[in-house]
Amino acid sequence: MSRKPAAFQKPTTTIPPERAVKALIDQLDALQKLRGRRYDEAATDESQWMHLTKGIIAGACGDPSSGLTDFYRARNAGTYSMGGSSPERRQSNFELRVRECDALLQSLMEVFRLQLPEEEIKGVYESGDQYGFYRDLSSLIATITKEIFIVDPYLDEEVFNLYVDKVPSTAAVRILSNRISGNVETVARMYAKSRRLELRSSRDIHDRAVFLDQRGWMIGQSIKDAARNKPTYIIELGEPTLTANRDIYNRIWTSAAMVI
Repeated sequence: MSRKPAAFQKPTTTIPPERAVKALIDQLDALQKLRGRRYDEAATDESQWMHLTKGIIAGACGDPSSGLTDFYRARNAGTYSMGGSSPERRQSNFELRVRECDALLQSLMEVFRLQLPEEEIKGVYESGDQYGFYRDLSSLIATITKEIFIVDPYLDEEVFNLYVDKVPSTAAVRILSNRISGNVETVARMYAKSRRLELRSSRDIHDRAVFLDQRGWMIGQSIKDAARNKPTYIIELGEPTLTANRDIYNRIWTSAAMVI
């Protein structure tokens, strides 16, 4: 039997999609630490970042692969001349490389997330099954790449320790509630020092919902009490209900009182 021509052979990969997503989230976080720096002062850190990122993409996409080709293109973004470049041009090229690599990693993570198996969420939780609820919601939160939007009338500081703390640092956090205690505000302010976090208050919300990137779920009880003393549920929203609910809460968010 004749072998397939090399051009039609699928590249060998060594990093599965779930590990690739987590690794790229870490690399995206590390990339943010290069922003705002001088190109020459950041040269060593940038070089180390590029080598590790190349290895991750090669392992996850294969070598050769379109993902690796796109990485080389992002890594070499900028304008260069045979006679050398001025410090201003080198700084501009450095900033462009950071932006292009940021965009590439965001798109690659979306591709790998599509390859992940659907999360096995129980959906219904008996009274006392707090851990089952926590485990399932945490597993969803760990896959976020861009934003989490929590809508819950009743919150306590545990929402930060149990859930916000698991949100990748590159993702934005929005929390909308109608009863915000001093403890919640204090903890939220501490978290906001090291990540993008906004907290707003409105009396127009009564239900509980969590929106993670392009997906959304309705929850039967407030997150702080879920499955503690009563049964509860997590139901994923499909279209057109998902868009309708997200639009409603975004409108409430726009007019809500800003806490942080």
